[in-house]
Amino acid sequence: MSGASQDEQVGSPDLGGPQYLSDTPPGRAVRRKRRSLRIALIAAGTVFALAVAVVVGGYITANHFAGSVKRIPNVFVGLDAAKRPAVPAADQQSMTILLTGSGPFGGPQQGNGADGASTASEGASGLIALVHFDADLKAGSVVSIPPNAEVSIPGHGRSQLENALVLGGPSLLIQTIEQLTDVRVDHYTVVNFGGLISALRPLGGVNVHVPVTTSSDGVVFHAGVNYLTSSTALPYVRQSSLTEEGRVLRQQALLRAIVAKVVNKDLITNPLRDLSLLDAFTAALSVDSDFTNSSLLSLAGKLHLLRAGSSTFVTAPVLGAAANSTPAQLDTPVADKLWQAIRHDSVGAFARQFPATLPPAAPN
Repeated sequence: MSGASQDEQVGSPDLGGPQYLSDTPPGRAVRRKRRSLRIALIAAGTVFALAVAVVVGGYITANHFAGSVKRIPNVFVGLDAAKRPAVPAADQQSMTILLTGSGPFGGPQQGNGADGASTASEGASGLIALVHFDADLKAGSVVSIPPNAEVSIPGHGRSQLENALVLGGPSLLIQTIEQLTDVRVDHYTVVNFGGLISALRPLGGVNVHVPVTTSSDGVVFHAGVNYLTSSTALPYVRQSSLTEEGRVLRQQALLRAIVAKVVNKDLITNPLRDLSLLDAFTAALSVDSDFTNSSLLSLAGKLHLLRAGSSTFVTAPVLGAAANSTPAQLDTPVADKLWQAIRHDSVGAFARQFPATLPPAAPN
């Protein structure tokens, strides 16, 4: 990835599958698409960890922040318990969380599932991932499933995975994921990227790299390093002259910059350092209503498993690459091994056997 600009290296997970840049050779576009999905997954998984990590700074403060996290009602209502996957006996202390994204530039707009019945339709999410914590509390994993992967959606035939949210909200997405993977989903979460932009105010802004001078909504972005605030971040990611792929890359650049600065502020290990910033990150997270304050506190104790050295990030394999909105076809034999690895707490071993599913090292 050396020699590529930051805008070329990163994008955002809250949109559907990235599209090709019109002036990019197909082979290079394929590599960018895979790289964008993988980097988006890493960034979004990190943001998820940061958002929940705010509950670890003292019991009273922890409960304040945990209580501030929005709850999504009725997520598991209507799911037939008899048809849901069973967790292997040896791994019953493991936890699997279905993570999706929302925001002001694609995906559910504070979707109906967050405000009402989870069976209400939502916009498609460009981020669909399974966050898994092993039963022995020694490792964690984040498994991205391409939103445009063609799968069987219960009651609706075959369609792109992200359409399950449109057709039936979180409940149908969970049912679809469980049918596809035979992995039981314990919890459902949504990271709101609009809320993350609001966090730029207490965060103090971030720097991003722009390859050429351009403008959007009256804001000029000069070639080189640009300082983004909560008022200039939206024009940066929404520039209408960019292709959809270009906007995806910009959104990932913003997300990576936010994550990098939060890590530098030592938010994970010192969550009381900036309460206004913690409030902003908490406001960006929604969880299912079965996630009690105490279970969020328990989850906070597992988040170190998503750090480098303890975690494995992989992307479910597809055959070739799908252009634009064309459905992608999962590489079923390899994907089936991945689903089995999640069930048996062995995603790390799977990644060593199938290194092509690993993301590249994140650029500096």
